[in-house]
Amino acid sequence: MIPQTNFDPPFNVTRASHIVLTTRDLAASKAFYTGVVGLVVTAEADGVAYLRGVEESAHHSLVLRQAQDEPVCERIGLRVLQDRDLDQAKAYFDAQGIPARFVDVPFQGKTLHVSDPEGVPLEFCARMPPQPRLHDQFQLHKGAAALRLDHFQLLVPDVVAASRFYTDLGFRISDYFVDRPEDERPLGIFLYRKSNPHDVVFLTRPGPVMHHFGYIVADLQAMFRALDTAHNIGFSRCLERGPGRHGQGHVLYTYLRDPDGHRVEILPAAIQMGDIEDEPVRWHRGNRHAWELPPPKSWLYEATRFKDVAVREGAMGHGLKSLEDFLESQPRRGFSVETTPAPAGKG
Repeated sequence: MIPQTNFDPPFNVTRASHIVLTTRDLAASKAFYTGVVGLVVTAEADGVAYLRGVEESAHHSLVLRQAQDEPVCERIGLRVLQDRDLDQAKAYFDAQGIPARFVDVPFQGKTLHVSDPEGVPLEFCARMPPQPRLHDQFQLHKGAAALRLDHFQLLVPDVVAASRFYTDLGFRISDYFVDRPEDERPLGIFLYRKSNPHDVVFLTRPGPVMHHFGYIVADLQAMFRALDTAHNIGFSRCLERGPGRHGQGHVLYTYLRDPDGHRVEILPAAIQMGDIEDEPVRWHRGNRHAWELPPPKSWLYEATRFKDVAVREGAMGHGLKSLEDFLESQPRRGFSVETTPAPAGKG
C-alpha cells in the first residue's frame, strides 16, 4: 500500500528547510522561540522576524510574520542542492500540470512556489545568506538551545496519496504504521531526504493542516532546561505533551504550543538513515516500543491551518484514544489513611 521511491528524481531535494508562520503578537512569539526553544534572531524588519537554530548556517529556518487574522502557516520550505534544480523543478511541475512560479523572497535566493496535490503550500530554494554557526558560543544559548530544524508533520485525509507526490521527488519512507498487525492501509507515513528518519510526516486526519514542526536539541537535559526556562519567563502553560518516547524511531520528544497555538516539537537527534538497503519499517500497536501516556485531545484534534487552503474532511485515524479518555477509563482506586494514636504525652 505504500508508494515506491523514485531513485532517479527530476531534481534534487536535500532537506526540510524552513517554515513561515503568522502571529498576532510578534514580541511574544519571539520571546517564546528565543527564550524557550532557544532560537536566535538573524534579522527583523517591517513586522517580520527571521530565526535560526544555534547550529544552523542558513539565514533562517523559522519566519514569524505579524498579522491580525487567525494565525496560520503560510508556507513550508524545502531546500534543493543547486539553482539549476529549481529550473528542473519548474519544468517538471509544468509537465505535470501543477502551477509553479518563481518569486522574490527576502534573504533567499531563487525561490519557487508550488502547492502539492493536497494543497500544502511549498517553496523550494537553494541558497540563503550564510550565517555564523553559534553551537560553540555557549554564552548565547537559551532554553533548549535548539540546534536545527528537523521536520514537518502534516495531517491529510489520505496519507498514501499525499506521500506519492514526495516519493516521486525522491523522498524515501523510513517508517509507516497501521493500527492492527493484520491491517494493510497505512495511517501514518514518515518520509526523508536527509540522513535521519523524517523530513515530512503525514498522519490520517481531516486536512491538509500543519500539526507541528520539530527542532533537534543536543540531549534530554536541553529539553528539561527548556521547560524550566518556560516556567521562569512566563510560558509555564506551553507544555502540551511529554517528555516521552515515540515508538517510531525510538525518539524522545516534548511538544510545546507557542503563544498563537502553533505546535513545535523539540527532540534529540534520531537514528541515522540513508543507505540503499534501509527499508521502510512497519509499525502497529503490537511493536511500538514506547513509554508514554496517550496524547491529550488538543494534540489529536488541533492543528494550524494553511493560509487560504480549505480543509477536507476525512478519516480521524485509528480509533484515537486521548489522555482524557484513558484517565476516564481507569478504575477509581480509593485509599484510606490509618492512624496510630500518639503515645501519652506526645502531640
